[in-house]
Amino acid sequence: MSETINKIKSIRWQQMMFILLMALMVAGAESCGKTGKLSKKERKAQIEAAKKQLQPIISGSSTLSYEEQKRIVGDVMDKNLNDPILNDMIIQAQQKLKTLLAAETQAKAQKVDVARAALYDLLLNKDNKTADELEKELNAIKRQNLNDSEIDELIARLEKKIQEMRAGGGSNLPVKTQLENAFTAIANSAQTGNQAQADNTIQKTLQFFSSDDAPVLIIISREGSTVDYDKPTTIKRYLNFLKDTKASKNNIDAIMTDANGKIKGLDLIKK
Repeated sequence: MSETINKIKSIRWQQMMFILLMALMVAGAESCGKTGKLSKKERKAQIEAAKKQLQPIISGSSTLSYEEQKRIVGDVMDKNLNDPILNDMIIQAQQKLKTLLAAETQAKAQKVDVARAALYDLLLNKDNKTADELEKELNAIKRQNLNDSEIDELIARLEKKIQEMRAGGGSNLPVKTQLENAFTAIANSAQTGNQAQADNTIQKTLQFFSSDDAPVLIIISREGSTVDYDKPTTIKRYLNFLKDTKASKNNIDAIMTDANGKIKGLDLIKK
């Protein structure tokens, strides 16, 4: 009986030891899985793969966008592979990305500057373009997707102008035509003795200009690139001159505008 009991105890002890050993093995496997420890072979493979990902970025031959390249560098850094050569490549890739970002920022700024100037020209419509022609050029600018608040505001203004042109109305004439019409209106009002109307037209016309002192030059003669001007004046003085002489004897030869689309200078030429 005693021998039987001892055998049973021995079997139970072996079972307990087996269960304990299995538990330790499972715990060890879970611990290894949690730390994510790589074998030497796996680590070497990941280092080589990371180097291949970084090399096109460093050399500047990558066809990926800046954001995609930035993500790749971030992913490699997050792996913490701690390889001296790879660490140096990460630094090189980061420097390359800084240069790429600066270049993209500068290129976008140049595109914004060009688009801004083009939109101001279209708003003034000095070339007397039709609504369809304006819309065609506007759409070309919109396709650039510049995501700039000032450009978006100018686009909205031009879209409104195009709509108004299609609806009709004298205010949609080119600025050059509006100014020349105003010059004639001032002179005609003065001829009929309607000084109040002349003064009202003068005040409305001045709103086109950056200031009342915007320079006005009148071309006396022009031969090739040689141009002779009369004594310079300002837009306010010129408009009052039209009222005083009761005659408009000049047409607009050139209009200069500032960054806000206001007229900062006029060249006139005798009719």
